[in-house]
Amino acid sequence: YNNIYLIKKQKKNISSKKTATMTKVLQLSVLLLLAAVTTVEAFTTTTTASSSKAAIRSTTSGIHAASSDEAVKGSDDWENTEEGKTNVELFLTKKFPSFYNLLCKEDNIWKTLNSDCPNGYTLFAPNEKAFEALGEKRLLQLADPRNLEAIQKIGLYHVIGLRAVTKERMLREDWRGPKPADGRPRPFVVGGLQTLGGEVPVGRAKKGGFLGWGATEEPGTAVVGPKARIVQTFLLGEKKDKVIHEMDDLISPELLWRYCDQLRIL
Repeated sequence: YNNIYLIKKQKKNISSKKTATMTKVLQLSVLLLLAAVTTVEAFTTTTTASSSKAAIRSTTSGIHAASSDEAVKGSDDWENTEEGKTNVELFLTKKFPSFYNLLCKEDNIWKTLNSDCPNGYTLFAPNEKAFEALGEKRLLQLADPRNLEAIQKIGLYHVIGLRAVTKERMLREDWRGPKPADGRPRPFVVGGLQTLGGEVPVGRAKKGGFLGWGATEEPGTAVVGPKARIVQTFLLGEKKDKVIHEMDDLISPELLWRYCDQLRIL
């Protein structure tokens, strides 16, 4: 009897050990399976993220490249189109963007020019270098909405709304009197221009001297306003009656800058 009991007990122990071993094996298998799934998910996530970043970089590069190509193409082609030769606003946005923004501070400027100027008009357009030369302080003043009235006035000084005034007309010398005895060039017929902002003087450029004394006049070179010179001239429109003079400086009076940073012109 005792032998039978011992045999049954041994069988029971062996069965328990087998069950425990199988349980451990099963647990280990589950852990290995979970680890494998986690690794696959992590790999998939990393790969997806990397692919997404690569796709974003590729898309962004494509946008920049397209924009650059379009800009270059636009800069080469627009001047040769019919619109480029007749549309003054398009011309200014391409050639003189800072001046165009200055003009647009006056809400009705283009309505006035396009409807009330049957004989054409003249614009004195300071180039981008002229605006850069103004310095940080004056550029900030031009961007300040408190200075709107002064800014509008500055812009209007660069517009002649009644007629097209060519460079040749401004440089025409006055031969009605004798030549100056001191050897100076003859004066210009046009001594000033009436702009939408007010009168702007026209004279010969001068060189040398000290504080205006002893300077000699340069033949064939005109100064419009305080010190602006004509760089080149463009004739636009079907009748070539829209004259745009590229200037190396603003032609508005220096006095107007004193009114900036105030709420209004008194």
